[in-house]
Amino acid sequence: MRYVEEFRERLERIFGDRAEDVYRYLLEGRPPTYVRVNTLKADVEEVVENLETAGVELAETPLSYAFRVLSSPGPLGSSLEHVAGYLYLQDLASMVPPELLDPEPPGPVIDLCAAPGSKTTQLAQLLGGEGVVLAVDADPRRVRALVHNVNRLGCVNVIVAHADAARLRISAPFLLLDPPCSGEGTLHRDPHALRTWTPKKPGRFARTQLRLLRAALRMLPPGGRLVYSTCTFSVEENELVIHEALGNDDRYRIVPSVPRWLEPHTVPGLTEWEGRELREDLRHAFRIDPASLESDGFFVAVIERRH
Repeated sequence: MRYVEEFRERLERIFGDRAEDVYRYLLEGRPPTYVRVNTLKADVEEVVENLETAGVELAETPLSYAFRVLSSPGPLGSSLEHVAGYLYLQDLASMVPPELLDPEPPGPVIDLCAAPGSKTTQLAQLLGGEGVVLAVDADPRRVRALVHNVNRLGCVNVIVAHADAARLRISAPFLLLDPPCSGEGTLHRDPHALRTWTPKKPGRFARTQLRLLRAALRMLPPGGRLVYSTCTFSVEENELVIHEALGNDDRYRIVPSVPRWLEPHTVPGLTEWEGRELREDLRHAFRIDPASLESDGFFVAVIERRH
């Protein structure tokens, strides 16, 4: 618990008046469960009806295919609907980046750090099974999980590649980069995680994130869209990574992107940190307040290339 007070102070600088609620939410460790109905294989109303008949209590969310699980007689991960690929257990905040990428067929779409496949399979679903999603991951064990989930959900428009995304020499108009991060937005899922947090932890991830984002920007053609997201709060892994990657390059811009339903649950990105001025358009990036949305915490930035 050595650095808890420093962590709280960082939350205050990022979330302002919301910080205490965020801290308590993370500390209480009671993460809600959300499910995404896989419309590639199943009808939403039919799946919901079957689950409710089985005693599962669900609540609607602003996304027509996503539901909060209020109660269940057993783990949904063992349910017939899950095994058959009709469901994916995925946090509501995690569904926001693919929604904001808003891909159109035929794409192609590249998910640059794809495993275990939550966002990849959601992207395939948003494309209606058309076009192509290239799902890339460098970890062979995680790639196996990715392949399993792609097959389970029947995502016939997904191609899986075991590769280092930073070494790719391709381009696509729709890119999603959700790189490995320090996971500060998911601390409520592990009651002991806060004890292992240190101020140096974000920096260890930032180097890899910057390498991946620079590579992603090279893949983005004029008119293309890139969503950068993490499930962490640290400025070092978010605003500073984007600022370093974009510099003063006016070919790229961070665009306003918060959906109206999500606005009450967000705070804008920072344009200054520890006396350092950052890109002004970082104000269009945002963090999801996990205590307000009752979800994981996320950072999201939508970057477009103008020319």
